[in-house]
Amino acid sequence: MGELHKTDKVFTLRTEGAPSHILFRALDDEKDIRNVLSLELAAAALDEPQGGPNAKGGADPGIAESLYRSLLGRVGRQAGYPLKMLWMAGNPPSPSHWIAKEFGYDPGESGFDRPTNPRPKRRLYLVPRDENRANLHPTYYEDLEEVWGRDTPLSRRFLFGEWIEFATEQPFHRDWILFWGTPDEPAPDHRELVIEAGFDPAISKSDRAARSALVVAGQVRRGPNRGRIFIRETGAGHWSVLEQVKHLLEAVRRLNVRTVRIEDVAYQRALGQVLDREAHLAGVVVNIELVKPDGDKLRRANAWSPLVEDGTVLFGPGQKELIDAMLAVPGDASQWDLVDAAGICVRGFPRVAPESSRLTEFEHQPTRAAGYATRSSSTVVDEPAIPSVATWQPGTAPFRGTIAGPRRAAGYAVRPRSSR
Repeated sequence: MGELHKTDKVFTLRTEGAPSHILFRALDDEKDIRNVLSLELAAAALDEPQGGPNAKGGADPGIAESLYRSLLGRVGRQAGYPLKMLWMAGNPPSPSHWIAKEFGYDPGESGFDRPTNPRPKRRLYLVPRDENRANLHPTYYEDLEEVWGRDTPLSRRFLFGEWIEFATEQPFHRDWILFWGTPDEPAPDHRELVIEAGFDPAISKSDRAARSALVVAGQVRRGPNRGRIFIRETGAGHWSVLEQVKHLLEAVRRLNVRTVRIEDVAYQRALGQVLDREAHLAGVVVNIELVKPDGDKLRRANAWSPLVEDGTVLFGPGQKELIDAMLAVPGDASQWDLVDAAGICVRGFPRVAPESSRLTEFEHQPTRAAGYATRSSSTVVDEPAIPSVATWQPGTAPFRGTIAGPRRAAGYAVRPRSSR
């Protein structure tokens, strides 16, 4: 029905009146926005926009929300085309994914429910797997169920279409989040906190680019909360280099930050040098620490998510932006800035074990065996006087007396004379 032009990645479809052109484009993240700019499109379609874990144990990137919105601005621009439409088809994402928010879909406790479609121009259809059986091997789903199991996250998502959080995809979960400043978790005394900050800088002023992000936290080093980390302040924005330094120095003065950690790559390293110089000129004493980067963002998040799960990291009031970002990654690539800054901050604190305390059930000491002397002064056995000097003359019998030496402590048992 047409011809494929491999170089241009365009398929020319022979339609009545005039040919139609299907453009194939790589669309994953913000850098691919350039692939849709200036296009005059009648309609568009996105395949597997949700991304996330795949059946091979890896993770697919999915479609960035900013890219999806850029594409919405290009459809319907072709003159004479009556419809303005964008199709998306794929497996169900996690409930915190931007697609679920875009279509207002809450899967409920069961993992799936009838979509309410609250927005008139957004329509979500949940298609059962039986509609696709005609295109597959007759036992395709049953064979996969034997491999994956029936109740595993992989099976529930890809075989039964549940909108569930996937362990390898979702580093953080909402039910892990604990807040300080509540009756159960009172606010810590700021004088007991060692305050440090993590900063993830970005160099673009574009609203569609990454933001600079700052997270300040404090760790308790003594008392019942010893080792716990309290998130004190967060912030993100499109800041120039001097604006970044300004925000950092203001946080250092206001919260008494002891150390600022910045990722150790070319631009960030230069920022650390500028911050160090400006802090010196302003008379602010702060330690600048450069952290070696880890290229895998998901691995970086999973490195500190257990500290959130076990309650080591607590969040303060007014930190909804950070929490929303934690719950949105990796589905929404634009949310990594605050998550990375929080990881740089939290992972820099030492692992401090809680203070030990004596357990009352082990206070009682068992009765000593009869062969052990007690420490009571009434049980001390009188010993014969020990000469201070022992001598032996040649030609006499070998000396068998008591050799002078230190006296025994009162708690030592005395050997009976008959056993000498």
